[in-house]
Amino acid sequence: MDRKSLALLAYLALEGPTSRSRLAGLLWPDTVEATARNNLVIKLRRLRARVGEDLVKADEATLTLHEHVAVDVVHALRERQHGRLAGTLNLPRGLLGDAPLDDLPDLFDWLLTWRERLDTYRWEAFNHELKRLEDAGKYEDAAALAARWVDLDPLSEDAARHSMRAQYLAGHPTGALRAYTRLRDILQRELGLEPHAATRALAEDIARGEPLPTPATPAARPELPLGVFRPPSLIGRDAAWRQMEAAWQAGQLIYLTGAPGTGKTRLALDFARSKGTTLRLEHRPGDDTVPYSSSARWTRTMLRHAPHLTLTPFQRREVSRLLPELREGDVPPLDGEAGKLAFYEALSQVAELALADVTAVVSDDIQYDDDASQDSGRYHATRAVTQPSSAPQPRVLLTFRQGELPTQTQAVMRGLIEGGLAVLIELEPLSVRDVRALLDNLGLTFASGLEQDLYRYAGGNPLFVLETVKFLVEEGLIDRGLPERLAPPGRTGSVLERRLARLSPAALNAARAASVLRSDFTLELVTAVLSAPLLETAGAWEELEAAQIMTGEAFTHDLLYEAVWQGTPETVRRLLHRSAARVLAETGGHPQRVAQHWRDGAQPREAAVWFERAARAAEAAYRPQEAEACYQRAVEAYEAAGDVEAARTLRTRPSAGSAS
Repeated sequence: MDRKSLALLAYLALEGPTSRSRLAGLLWPDTVEATARNNLVIKLRRLRARVGEDLVKADEATLTLHEHVAVDVVHALRERQHGRLAGTLNLPRGLLGDAPLDDLPDLFDWLLTWRERLDTYRWEAFNHELKRLEDAGKYEDAAALAARWVDLDPLSEDAARHSMRAQYLAGHPTGALRAYTRLRDILQRELGLEPHAATRALAEDIARGEPLPTPATPAARPELPLGVFRPPSLIGRDAAWRQMEAAWQAGQLIYLTGAPGTGKTRLALDFARSKGTTLRLEHRPGDDTVPYSSSARWTRTMLRHAPHLTLTPFQRREVSRLLPELREGDVPPLDGEAGKLAFYEALSQVAELALADVTAVVSDDIQYDDDASQDSGRYHATRAVTQPSSAPQPRVLLTFRQGELPTQTQAVMRGLIEGGLAVLIELEPLSVRDVRALLDNLGLTFASGLEQDLYRYAGGNPLFVLETVKFLVEEGLIDRGLPERLAPPGRTGSVLERRLARLSPAALNAARAASVLRSDFTLELVTAVLSAPLLETAGAWEELEAAQIMTGEAFTHDLLYEAVWQGTPETVRRLLHRSAARVLAETGGHPQRVAQHWRDGAQPREAAVWFERAARAAEAAYRPQEAEACYQRAVEAYEAAGDVEAARTLRTRPSAGSAS
């Protein structure tokens, strides 16, 4: 049977009744709809002629798989819904085998998503069934089943541990140790990793002939102490605190900078909270690519802080340009410079009212700020000087990564410093003594001399120190010290990568989807991007929070986000970008974010269409430079898609100016 017929049947089996239009678009994506629908009719006729009967029921608008067609995967999934997992043991390792579908991008994305999902279900079923067999004392059966799992997934430590246990309990200790040796060798060869501490401990018990506890339970991730996530006390920041105190007393703006992971946010928040009510306004990766990204997040944060604030009709209309949930009726585009200034005035009025009881604002990671938000921020700062409020306004602390501040923002900061209105404080790495104090602060029993090893390994970077401690706790090495072979932070095989490698498939995929979404992701958005059931993603999220990868709906640190993103294979990343583009398009995401996801997902034609929409949105917001940049990206995307005529038309549009 040809590949498109196979894909058609598989899609109907797993997705149920589907519109002709949807299927035609999936199978013939580069064909006009009328021709694609005609191709679908021909495909169905040929399929019936080949098989000798109808496998698909068709009406004018919809196709459905016939009831008499039995599908093993569908049967297994129905059994799973009723708590019977054994059927999913036999789910195919690669749905549709080697059918070449990579020239059908949406269908290929769908196929990869289902392959990931079936792999997760199979992992769950093996764990469940092996535990059941061991509970019943059927060790030979468990050993045979575990061997099947090891063959399917030789990198799975769960599979290897089950195989080791079952063989040992069945009276085959040599086979159990061979299973361990095989796992150790393949992990070292493929990933540069050592087996998990629980796996090593099991091998040691088997080698000594120790009795094993039964029944088997999946190796639990050791619970990380809360102090490792947030040490009880600030360490090594006394000098910086004194500088901040002097600046506060002098009424100066406070800029904090340092390398990623030096604890800028913690220090800024602790200091600000020592002065009174504090609000943190976040900038996140990806903000700098979409106009008013940061402003929208700030405004939501401020309105959540002041839930009883009543906006005037003028304020509500203008703020709704950023927050669609406040919109009441149509809002006209900004009418030139005067309209933009009125918009900024409304934002400033709302900020002044919402922050009336706030002592300090921490503007965090300003290196991600977008140009449009910076413009509105400058308006607010100028307004505070020219139209001083009768009520006290909050003091501002700003943090940024060393060496990553945009040129214009850096120039503003330097001008404020030279004028005596601001101070810049640079955070230094921790000393060996500081690392020792940090370890003592965590309340852990650790190996002698660990502070010196950690200092050498992490370079005194507080985040790298804490991430390494988490790794040692998870690996059962905190009282033994650093392994001899451990890649430096940021390199392949580092502790960040090793911690991520211990996540379950569902948790790792959830983290990958979040890293691709980058900014302002939610659990619901991650679930939609993965096309996964919400409760499955929620369970994966619990694992990510327990591992201190996530906190709420955010990565615990940008470096963890970067480690997840960089560790995601390019093919998987493209798949997730395309899925993110579809989800954001359906849920009202900003057109520029949608366009960028299509571009990063290697779909230039879709990217071009959405970059045009982003350009028109920028024009409506009176952001001509951003609009021109989006038009240029649309031209480049049309050219990449081979649509020379569309690129020429857009390049020579009347408003193109110098771009023509």
